[in-house]
Amino acid sequence: MIKFSALLFLSLTTVSLTSWAQTNDFTIKMKGGIPKEQALQVKYYNSADWEPFYANIESFYYDPNYSYELRVRRTKLTNVEPNKSNYRYSLVKVVQKSLMKGEQLIMEINDKREDCQGVGQMKCLMVKFNPNDKWEYFYDHIKGLDYEEGYTYKIIVNRTKLENPPQDVSAYQYDLVKVVSKSASTSKISLPTAAVFLSKFKWKLISLNGKEVSKYHAFLLFDAENGRISGNSSCNNFFGPFLISSNKISFPNLGTTMRACMGENIEADLYQVLENKDLHYDIAEQTLNLYIKNKHVAIFGLSEK
Repeated sequence: MIKFSALLFLSLTTVSLTSWAQTNDFTIKMKGGIPKEQALQVKYYNSADWEPFYANIESFYYDPNYSYELRVRRTKLTNVEPNKSNYRYSLVKVVQKSLMKGEQLIMEINDKREDCQGVGQMKCLMVKFNPNDKWEYFYDHIKGLDYEEGYTYKIIVNRTKLENPPQDVSAYQYDLVKVVSKSASTSKISLPTAAVFLSKFKWKLISLNGKEVSKYHAFLLFDAENGRISGNSSCNNFFGPFLISSNKISFPNLGTTMRACMGENIEADLYQVLENKDLHYDIAEQTLNLYIKNKHVAIFGLSEK
């Protein structure tokens, strides 16, 4: 098995020499899907497993979407400066180049990034993998996609599972295959005066389907300028657009965080009300009241933000 020290490999690009000596060619297999900041993973003809390869191979460009079989020339150098590698590597031939195996997925992407918590505070794309799903945070990068806020997308991606990814890094790599559609957003709609009033306060859920539920601390916040809501369901945070017309109100395409809801909560019942397509409202004194077919289903109480 051919092995060399990491220290020598890392200094290959600054080799200084006065003469050339022995050369030999050998074949290696190179694993795809390795991030640029990590050592490449290779197998020699007699390797039992993948092992790191730290050297630069002249005239070879590594694309992590592909796995390779390479013919490489190793040249032994003489009169090398101290602490420099005794070898130089150059590409002889790409014997085989294979697209990494993965699965193709269809994704919908919302028109606006949302605040999310990854390794630190960040902005996440909001995506769906199924039209009937709720919007969910997408913490990864889609290679090849030039995303613009204000547009909704439908795309096809290739998702490849990475072997032994670093801690706090996604186990998958996403590569754009095709943009199926890109449409200008219609989320910024001029909303009536009622929406402006709702935006001034925090609305705490008091009653749901005739039951007192204030102990669950669910609430709604309205943003009339952008036509959006946010809130908490008693477990997960939720967000999305809202529309008001006459005495009708709707919350299409709600997205949520994906925490497991342990213990007693009212999340499912609240979403069932908010996502109803025949939802009506009125504002009476300091309450926001929601109705389904004239049945009083929810009461929210006004409070300061």
